[in-house]
Parts: sequence; structure tokens; C-alpha cells
Amino acid sequence: MTRHQLRRRAAPPEEPVHPLAPEDNTGPWQGMRPPYANPSAVPQGQREVSSTSPVPYRDVLAGLPAAIVFLAGVWLVVCSWLIDQPSTVLGVGSAVPDIVAGVLLAVFGGAKAVSPFRAAWAGWAALVVGALLIIAPFALDYRGGEAGAAMTNDVVVGAVVMALSVAALVLGARWGSRARATEQESA
Repeated sequence: MTRHQLRRRAAPPEEPVHPLAPEDNTGPWQGMRPPYANPSAVPQGQREVSSTSPVPYRDVLAGLPAAIVFLAGVWLVVCSWLIDQPSTVLGVGSAVPDIVAGVLLAVFGGAKAVSPFRAAWAGWAALVVGALLIIAPFALDYRGGEAGAAMTNDVVVGAVVMALSVAALVLGARWGSRARATEQESA
């Protein structure tokens, strides 16, 4: 005999599992156990399948890129005081376009993060603002001591915003159709 067959023979017999309350939910046990506590207590066709989390993971993951776009908008507003902003051809500091773009990204990113399947307009608007961030240092011709840092900051943040906006739009479109189908089935 092999070792596996010996272990199988040596294992004690399994004891039947007895429920804490009788199967019928009547008499003194009535109301003690909810019907979902024991699957055998609920008829086969009436079982409800519920997820363990109150928010489906797709809602969270679809909104994650947009939440990072929101944080990029906050970064643009904050970095206006952290990085020495050079002047532009227009005569204003480069902080003005950064603050405006940051506020817009915070609004669009927040709207898309809160409602990833319904706010496609916010994803497209954030994509446009990201493209404008990449173009701004060259179109406004940043000049001055810290032009390199401000230019790098705008180009990098713009590229990140564009990539994350595309990701948010793709996830929203891909999983949004499934979410709408699920809503229609439950309605």
C-alpha cells in the first residue's frame, strides 16, 4: 500500500454537521435564524447572491484614473507656489494657466471619479486640458530662471493626465455597458 492509501484509511470518519437550529423555522426557533444564514433554509429558486462589498470593484477601478486626474489638478494649483513660475509672452506668469488648468482638472477629474460610467464628458474635457498643458509651455514661450522646471512640470502632468483620461474613458465605456445591462436586468 502507498502512503496516500494509508492516510486515507487512517483518517477518522467525517461527522455530519448539525445546524444550530432545526431546519424548519417554526416553533420555538421561529425568527431565531434569518433565512440566508443556512442555504438549505431558502428554496433553490429564491436564493439571493450578494457581493461581499457594498460597492462593486468595477466602480472603484473605473473611477481610479479620474481620481488621480483630480490629484494632478490639485498638484498644479499647489505647485504654482512651490515652483518659481517664469513669465510668458503674454506678460503674465505661467502660474495663471497652471492654476486655471488645475482647477479645471480637479472639477473634471472629480466628476469622472464620482460617476465613472455616466460622466464621459468630464473624461473628454480632462483629455483636452491635458493636451493644452503639453502645448502651453511652447505656445506661451516660458521665459526666466525656472522655465525648465515649470515646462517639465506642465509637460509631464499633461502627459499623465492624457494617459489617465484615456484609461478612464476606456474603463468607463467597457464596464459601463455591463453596469447598464445589470441595472436593466434588476429593474
